[in-house]
Amino acid sequence: MCAYRRDPDKFTVTAGRDGSRSFGDHDDRWSGPRYGGGNKYKNKKYGKGRGYGGYSRGRGTTGGRPNPRSRFEDDDGDINMDSGGSKPRFTPYSRGGRGSSSRGRYSRTRDRDNNTLQRLGLPLSDEARWTKVTVPHGKKCEKDFLLKTINGQLTAPFEPVYFHHEGKNAVFYVKDPDVGSAIKRLSNRMTMPNGYKMVLHVMYSKPPIIPMDESAIKKLQERMSDRYDPTTRSLNLSSMFSDEVLRAAGMFLALNRSNVMSNVIKVIKENIPELTSLNLSNNRLLSLTHMSDMVSAASGITSLDLGKNQLRSIEELDKISGWKLDHIQLDGNDLCDRFKDRNQYISAVRKRFPKVINLDGHVLPPPITFELETSTVLPRTKESYFLNEDIQNIVVKFLREYYSLYDADNRQPLLDAYHEQALFSVTASYNPANDYKQASLNDYISESRNLLKCKDPARREKLLRQGKLPVVSQLCLLPKTTHDPNSFIVDISHASNTHLIFALSGVFKESESKSDKPPIRAFNRVFYTVPAGSGMVITNDMLTVSNATTEQIQNAFKSAGPTPSSSPVTGVPPDLPSTSLGGSDHQTMIQKFSLQSGMNLDWSGKCLEENGWDYDKSAAVFTQLNSEGRIPAQAFVK
Repeated sequence: MCAYRRDPDKFTVTAGRDGSRSFGDHDDRWSGPRYGGGNKYKNKKYGKGRGYGGYSRGRGTTGGRPNPRSRFEDDDGDINMDSGGSKPRFTPYSRGGRGSSSRGRYSRTRDRDNNTLQRLGLPLSDEARWTKVTVPHGKKCEKDFLLKTINGQLTAPFEPVYFHHEGKNAVFYVKDPDVGSAIKRLSNRMTMPNGYKMVLHVMYSKPPIIPMDESAIKKLQERMSDRYDPTTRSLNLSSMFSDEVLRAAGMFLALNRSNVMSNVIKVIKENIPELTSLNLSNNRLLSLTHMSDMVSAASGITSLDLGKNQLRSIEELDKISGWKLDHIQLDGNDLCDRFKDRNQYISAVRKRFPKVINLDGHVLPPPITFELETSTVLPRTKESYFLNEDIQNIVVKFLREYYSLYDADNRQPLLDAYHEQALFSVTASYNPANDYKQASLNDYISESRNLLKCKDPARREKLLRQGKLPVVSQLCLLPKTTHDPNSFIVDISHASNTHLIFALSGVFKESESKSDKPPIRAFNRVFYTVPAGSGMVITNDMLTVSNATTEQIQNAFKSAGPTPSSSPVTGVPPDLPSTSLGGSDHQTMIQKFSLQSGMNLDWSGKCLEENGWDYDKSAAVFTQLNSEGRIPAQAFVK
C-alpha cells in the first residue's frame, strides 16, 4: 500500500495495487509530486489534477486507471458525487461566486426577519421600515425625471425622503417597506436618457439624518418655547419624536439624532441658558454623547429626567457629570438592571453626581462629602521676605549688580560673582497652566537638567556645570535677556555667618528675539552664597525657566520708572548699569556725589539711580531728606 495526500487537514486517498481507493489518514512522507501530490500530471493527457493523484475531477478515466468514482457506483446508489447532478456539490472552502456576497446574504436575512414579524402580526421596527434607494450615476439626470420615471412604473405614487447626491449617485429614502420592495423590482427595467438601463440599489437603512433647514429650526424653537415653563425654569422635551404638533407639520425630530440634539442645545444656549430642570424621558436615547455640549450651554441644571430611554451603561452619565444634579430620573433604562442591589446602584450614580438627594423618585439620605459649601478665596501671595533690614540691603545690592551684568551684552564680568568650585544647572519646561500656544524653549531645553525628563545619569552629570569658568561660559551661551525688576520677588530661606540662601522669581524677555513681540519668560532662581571679602560669591546657582502666564505677561514691563516698593530691587531701570560695576561716567558721578554729600559710595550710587542719574535732582533730594533726618547713619559709614 502507498499513500498520498494533498493536505493533512483534508481528506486522504489511499491507493492499492489493484487500483482500489479508500479514504483515511496516512503519513506525510508519502506526499509529493511523485505520487500525484503536486501538479505533475496537470496536462491534456491526464486532465487537471490538483493534488489528488493527478486524476481529473470530471468523468472518465485518468491515465488508464479506473475512474475513482467507479468504486462508489454500486447498486445502492447512496452516494452521488457527480458534479453534473441536479444538486450542486457543496464546497466548504469556497468563497462563493458573484451572487453569494455577504451583502446579499445579509439582505436575505433581513428579509426573512421582517417577513417573520409581518407573519406574526408584529409591527416592524423603525429601522426595518426605512429603505435607502441608490441610483448609480443618477446625478447626471434631473431629480424630477428620476422620480417621475420610477413613479410611472408603480401602481401608486410614493413620497421620497431626503433626496440628495452622494458623489455621482442619486440617493433618497422610502419609509414604507412595501414601496421599497416594489422599487427594487424595477431595477434594469427602465431606460436612462443615455440609453443605459436604470439600476436601483435598494437596502434596509436606519432613518435618514436630514439636515435641518431654517424653517425646521424655527419650528423646533417655537415648539420648545411652548414646552418651557419660565416660572420653574423647566423644559419638557419628553417624547419629541411623537410630538403631534411637529408631526402635523410633517416633521420627525428625534433627539437621538445628532443634528436635532445640536440644534436643541443651540436654542437653549441662545434663549434659556438659565434652565434648571430638563425632561428628556422617552426619547429612545442610546447614548448621551450628543448631550455633552449642553453642560456648558446650561450649566445651572440641577434636575434631569432620562427615564424610559435605552441607556445601557452607567458610564454614559460621565458625559454630563459636569452638572451638579440633585434630582435625576433613570428608571426605565437597561442600565438600572445591571446592578446587584440598590446600594450599588445609588453608589454608582453618586459617583457621578455626589449631591443627588432624589433618585428615580425616591428620597436618598444626605450625601457625605468634604466639599465646601462656599467658595474660598486664597490669600494673595506675599511679597518678598527678608529676615531683617541688614540682610535685605545685602541681597538687594547683590541682585542690582548681578542683573546689570547679566542683562549686558557681555556676561564675562560675572566671573567675580562665582566661587572657584561653583555649580550651575538649568531646568526648562512648558507651563501646564497656559492654554495658549507657547513660544519655543528650545534654547533652554537643550541644556535642561530636568530630572523628570533627563533619565540618563551620564547626561545629568554632563549638564551640571562646575567651576566658575564653565558656569559663566554656559551663561554666555544662553539668550540675551532684559529682566523686569518690578516683577522680582525674593525669599530668604537661610541666613547665617557661613552662608546665605535665597530664591528669586520674576519675568524677563529675550532682547535678541527677531519677533516684534519677544517672548516673555517666567523664571525662578535659587542662589547659595558664602561670604567673600566685603561681599559674597555664589556656590550653587539653579535656574528654572518656563513660559509666563497670561497675568504675568499683562503686568510685565509696564513701568519704566523706579520699581514699586513691593519689589526689593528698587530703582534699577533695566537699561542702566549697576552702582559699582557700571560705566566710567556713572562711577565718576558716584565718587563726586560721595565727596559732596558725605555718604559712602553705595548710598551715593543708590541716590543717583533712584533719581535717574540726574545729579542736580539727586542733590536736591539728598538735601531735603538729610535736613529731615530721614537718611540712616549707616549711609555715612565708609
